[in-house]
Amino acid sequence: MNRILITGANRGIGLELARLCAARGDRVFAGCRAPGQASALKELSARYPGQVSLLPLEITDAESVARCFEQVSAETDTLDLLLNNAAIFSVGETLRTFDAEKAAQQWTVNAIGQMLVAQKALDLLKAGTAPKIVNITSESGSVSTMTHFRGYYYFGSKAAMNMFTRCMAWDPETAGIITIALHPGWVQTDMGGVNADLSVTESAAGILNVIAALTLDDNGKFYTWDGKEYPW
Repeated sequence: MNRILITGANRGIGLELARLCAARGDRVFAGCRAPGQASALKELSARYPGQVSLLPLEITDAESVARCFEQVSAETDTLDLLLNNAAIFSVGETLRTFDAEKAAQQWTVNAIGQMLVAQKALDLLKAGTAPKIVNITSESGSVSTMTHFRGYYYFGSKAAMNMFTRCMAWDPETAGIITIALHPGWVQTDMGGVNADLSVTESAAGILNVIAALTLDDNGKFYTWDGKEYPW
């Protein structure tokens, strides 16, 4: 049994990851901004009482993150896996329409918030079994493969998350924790749209397969949902 914290677990890939992990017997801590509105996640928690905990978590709010981990620490002494999944998305802004406030919001959620969560999870992870931090990123954050214009905010924020992942992988504080960035594919979610290539189940199952195969040699790498290494 793995002890897993998933952010953004109320819908899409995060919800499916929570479902699959619960079904295989893992202890799941499912974080989301508004638990009262997370009907599917509440149903999952009711189906697996004592196994799936639904936790209020606004990753951009340091106090919310601290309260979340107070609850986690009250229920477990260790974590084996942090799945940093929460994100927001925008597309189409141009240099002429670039807005600093909107850009900062994307960066705060998609990069800085993930760091706040990892920071609070650190001691629990260091006490875990073969601990891992998996930052769900996007191919959109790959600088070397950016060949056409689609916008600034989301793409810049995911590039920042990728760099934070690399930094975290070699941070002496995370020694012994395998840290990777992982692109989930183009997935049929609210963010990906109905025309996307993958169902949430295909993506989530692939992500869990990649995680299961990770070794310390994979620390600091960028993978896709189907186990391929992706260029930074």
